[in-house]
Formats: sequence, structure tokens, C-alpha cells
Amino acid sequence: MKSRFMKSAAGMLSRLALVVIVACHVVIGAEETVQEMLDRLPVVSKRTQKDAMLNRRVVSLLSLHHYNAGQVDEKRSSQWFNEYFKSLDYMKNLFLASDIEDFRSYESILGNDGNYKARLDFAFNVYERFLQRLREFAVFSVKCVDDEHDFTQKEYLDTNYKEMAWCTTRQELEDLWRRRVKNAILVEELAQEKTAKEAAEKPDAKGEEDKVEDEGVKAAVVLSPKERMKRSYARNYKRRAEVDSIEVMEIFLSALARTYDPHSAYMAPETKENFDIDMSLSLQGIGATLTTKDSYVTIVSVVPGGPAERDGRLKEGDRIVAVAQDGEEPVDVVDMSLNRVVRQIRGKKGTKVHLTILAEGSNTPQLITIVRDEVKLTESEAQSEVRTLPMGDGKTARVLVLYLPKFYADFAARNKGDKNYKSSSRDVRNLLEKGVGEGGIDGVILDFRGNGGGSLEDAVMLAGLFFEEGPVVQIRNQMGKISRLEDPDKTVQYEGPLMVMVDKFSASASEIVAAALQDTGRALIVGDKMTHGKGTVQNVLDLDRHFRNSSRIVNLADMGGNGSLKLTVAKFYRVNGESTQVKGVSPDIVFPAYTDHMETEEGALPFALPWDKIEPDKYTEFNQVRPAIPALREASAGRLEKASNFKEYVENIEFFGNLRKRKQLPLNKAERQAFIDEEETATKMLQKFQAQRKNARKRGTSEKVEEIKDAYDLILDETLQIMGDLIQVYANK
Repeated sequence: MKSRFMKSAAGMLSRLALVVIVACHVVIGAEETVQEMLDRLPVVSKRTQKDAMLNRRVVSLLSLHHYNAGQVDEKRSSQWFNEYFKSLDYMKNLFLASDIEDFRSYESILGNDGNYKARLDFAFNVYERFLQRLREFAVFSVKCVDDEHDFTQKEYLDTNYKEMAWCTTRQELEDLWRRRVKNAILVEELAQEKTAKEAAEKPDAKGEEDKVEDEGVKAAVVLSPKERMKRSYARNYKRRAEVDSIEVMEIFLSALARTYDPHSAYMAPETKENFDIDMSLSLQGIGATLTTKDSYVTIVSVVPGGPAERDGRLKEGDRIVAVAQDGEEPVDVVDMSLNRVVRQIRGKKGTKVHLTILAEGSNTPQLITIVRDEVKLTESEAQSEVRTLPMGDGKTARVLVLYLPKFYADFAARNKGDKNYKSSSRDVRNLLEKGVGEGGIDGVILDFRGNGGGSLEDAVMLAGLFFEEGPVVQIRNQMGKISRLEDPDKTVQYEGPLMVMVDKFSASASEIVAAALQDTGRALIVGDKMTHGKGTVQNVLDLDRHFRNSSRIVNLADMGGNGSLKLTVAKFYRVNGESTQVKGVSPDIVFPAYTDHMETEEGALPFALPWDKIEPDKYTEFNQVRPAIPALREASAGRLEKASNFKEYVENIEFFGNLRKRKQLPLNKAERQAFIDEEETATKMLQKFQAQRKNARKRGTSEKVEEIKDAYDLILDETLQIMGDLIQVYANK
């Protein structure tokens, strides 16, 4: 997870075009004019003694207590220097190369212990330059909206920000700004044409649209698209024109934390409020977990049972670019701090929130309206279905498919002494017992696809259901001390053929269980070419409490509101000694996947801790699965080669992958429309595949089968065929 503050106001403004289709009829009340907003001069609160002490202490804690502890030497100082500019201007459309050079003297000295004042001078002076450029960009863009733009010209907007260089001249920078405004207008124009076409095809719907507009006019004036764009540019500048020093400190210190690893960050008090007990940020009201990645608020996972999951359109990897309350103007949230985005999405049960998103791999905006509701956690629990497989000679096999969206445990109930406290391992045990009692089980498939982790302790107990006592995972802390978590229970709940399904969204605890079952030879692992690869542990340090424990800075503690520091303190290792970090778990049988073309894995994050090894633990190896893998792999490949539906699936993935390689947005109208059509085709392919898989699971676990349409899980179907082969392997022993 990247830092929560990847603020690049220029990027946000440049993506304004992606926001304007949130509502066709936008109304406004009394508000400052565009010119009044642009006339505001930027104001940065003066740095304080508290800022200086906070600066010193966070640097010290990271250098001493991070898993990758080390002083801020010249190399890290340079990384900090560059990461701070990247945090403010990821899309490289604000700062000039000369702006960077103006501050170059600080590059190698940010780590000097006696130079704390220089650090703060650098942080605040750069931020003031950032606001200066941001205002210039807003003024230029507002004027540029009214210019004539030629959409027949062959022209492009580069989106490969990682490879882009800073503009060297003012003329070059203004040309970039012009193309960003042109892009915004083009997207708006194409959106209007699409809306008009749809209205013409559905005349009844147009009457409803007119009714909504008329109701809005009673209260306020309806803005034209260009006026809406101008106001958005100005408003995005306005909300940054005044900033508290703690906001600057958060961006600056988080830039340092990320040079240690992407999951470390300094969190100001307001940010910490949105950090839940599982060290993940949850959107209250819609049921989703998110992070900030490359200036975008990005969906990490959709909570099973929540409003977003029930709606079905919001997916992992989707980027939120605008948020609108019902009946209000959309607010551009690209490069906005994550805690502010959370506040906008939260709301009362039963109210609507309108999200403009860019689907994973797409640059075409989509509008999603979700009704806020409570998250029904019961739908996050383990579920199961029994599939019957034909085995030849009139025989059949019963396969229990266990779906586990996350690892969970009610620790509060357990700590109170409740012997029946809720946990994923207990639920899986009960489902296994139920399957045996209702006709026996010939094979078990654990479906960990999309399982982002959860309770590590419960994951260890779940792994122990399938083998006798022994180690499940090793943990090495920042001091180099190695500990182990093992299953203390000698009983085995199920000893037969076992398979685990994973994908690139299987992370943390699910990777640990899959790795343990693979290393011991207890289970066959199938799925995407790798799991997520997050093999690190984070702690959150309350700085107020930390300062109170230091007699030298008791006065600072009295001030309060120092925030928290999230830092990585340990790494996970498999029982065979290999880290799950970056490499994750490689399945024994790999299927092609859309995620092959998505940079959602741990290794795609800058400064990710490397993969490494420690000494293997002592563990029992089973001999049922490993010798059969080559034959099982060959049989599966033979089946899929003959399957027409699998061939179509692979072709769809290839189409999706080729489109993702394109790093330039056409500004020629005809070419852009063709590009949008291709993106929509690719997005629909992916969404159809995901919906079919979800419906297949519902069909298998729901009593209301007749209400579930278009249910088909191609990957699970082939996994069942492999299970049939594995059952035969066991039978022949």
C-alpha cells in the first residue's frame, strides 16, 4: 500500500475531463466566482517548534526501528528529495526542471542530524513553489477552455508518467497544460454526444431528464460544460490555497517513509482517524478497502456483502476520480488526500453517492451510483457447495468447494471466554464436517481468489485442519530474530485430495496458508501466475503516546495531535525458508489471467522490500501431490487446448493486454472514439468474466438458484477437472 498522500494537484486538474460526465445537470448555489477563487493567494501556515520536533522524531524512528533500518545517508536523502517532488507532482505537469534544480543543494543533506532546519526550509519552500505553479496552471487552464481546439489534428497526451521528464521550458509546460485542457474538452464532447444518442434511442428517458433539470433550476443555475470545467479548475486550486503545516509535514515525512518501503507512512491525526484496526482503510457506507497509488485513490478490495459488492460494478484496481453527493456537483478527487476522499464517500444509510471511476486498464470514465448501507459481514464468512464429478464406469465423486473471502476471528468474544466465538477456521471445520455427514467428501477445493488476508492466527489454525501439528509460517523481525507460528493440534480434519485456488489478489494470510500447504506437499495450488506478494508486517506507533513516554519532550506531548507512524517491522517466510515478499506463491498449474496485464502486485510498488531466504524450518513432507504434478499439468493443458470457450477467454485477455500497452491518449476525435470503443470492449469482457464467476458462486451457495443468471466460472470448472485427476491419483496409490 502506498502512502496516503500522493498529492499532485496538477494531475488532478489535468484529469478534470474524466470528471465532467458524472452528472448531466449540475446545479450550484451561492459560491465564489471563478475569478474570486483564482485571485486567492496561496497561504502556507508557518512552521512551528512542534513541526521541528515531529520531523526529528519521525526520522529517528524510521532509521532505528524500521525492518530495513538505516540512517538517512546521501543515497536515501536523494531518494527522499525525489520522492517529495513526485508526491506533489506525480504526473510531472507542474514543476519545471529548473524548479528541481533550484532546490538541488538540499538533495544530499536531508539526513544530516544537525540540519533539521534545512529539512523544514526545503519542505515548506518547495510546497510554496508547488502552490505558485498550481495557481499558474489554474489561471492558464481557465483561459484555455475558451480557446479553439482542433480535434482533427494528430496529437497525443502522454500517460507514461514514470518515464516522463520534467518540462525544461515554460513554453513546453504550457503546451502540456494546453493538451490536458484539450483532452478534458474532448472527453466532455464525446460524453455529450453519447448521452444525446442514448436519449434519442430512448425518448421516454429524455422526459425524465428534463424533469430533473427543471427541478434543479428552481434552486440554482445550471452550468454549461465549459463553465463547469472552469469552476472545477478554480475550486481545485482554492482547496489547496490554504494549508496547515501538518499537511505539509505529512506529505514530506511520508515521502521519507516510502523510501524504506511502500507500506510505511506518517499519518497526521485526521488521516489516522480513517485507519481501522486491521491497518486498512475502509470506506464506510459502501463496503470497500482502498489505498493511494500514483495519485489515484484505488480500490484494493470490495468487501463481500457490502453495497459495492452487491452492486457488482466496482472492482479491485478501479481508480476513483470524482465523488458527488446526490443532487450536488461532482468533486474531482485525483491527488486528493485519502482521508478527504473517505469523508466524501461516507454517509448515512440509504443515501446515494456517485463515483466516477476509471476501471482497471481503462482511461474512459464510468459513473457508478451506490446506495450506502451497512456491510453485512455474514456474507464475508466461509461458504461451500458440493460439486458432483463423473469419474467413469458410472461412478461419481463429491467435491467440496470452500469459498473464503477473508480470514476472520471475533477476538473480543474469544477474550471474554466465549467458547463458540466466530472464526474462519471454525466455520471451515464445520463445513467440512457437514460435507462428510451429508454424503462424504472425495476432494476439497479451497477458493482463496480475492482473499486479501486477515487474521494471521486464524489462518494458521485453518492450515492445521489439513495436517498434523507443525510449522505454518516463520517471522523475522527488524532485529533479525526468527519466530514461528505452528498448528498445535495433532488432529486432522481432512486427509484426502486437496487443492487451493489463488489469484494476484490473494495476499498476506492467504499466501501463507497456500505456501504451507504447497511446501508440505499437502495440496496442489492452481491459479494466476503469482499471488500478490505482500510478505511484510506493519505496526502503527501512536506518536502522542510515544512522546509522553519521553521525559525530554513532555511539553510536545501536551500539545497533542502528533499523529501516528506506520512502519514495517517484520517479514513472513515460508516453512521452506523462502519469503512470500514480492514473489508470493507460484501455483503448480497456472492459468492465463487478466491480472497478467495488471500492475497490482507488491513488486510493482517502488521501494518494495526484496525477496530473500532464511534457513528452512523442520516440517513433514507429504508425497501425495508433488510426483503427480507433471501429469496433472499435461492433462489440463490438453483439455484447455480443445476447449473453444477457453480459447475465446485467452483471446480476450490478449486484447485486454495489448490495449494496456498503449501509453498515449489520442486527441484526434475520430481516433479517440475508436480508442474509447476498444476500451469499453475490453472493460465489458473483464466485467462479464468477473460477473459470471460471482454468479457461479452464488448459484452454488444460494437456495434461490432460479434468480441467478449467467453463472459460469471457467477456471473453477477446469480446477474441478484437475481434482478429478487428483482423486484418481490418490485411488491408484
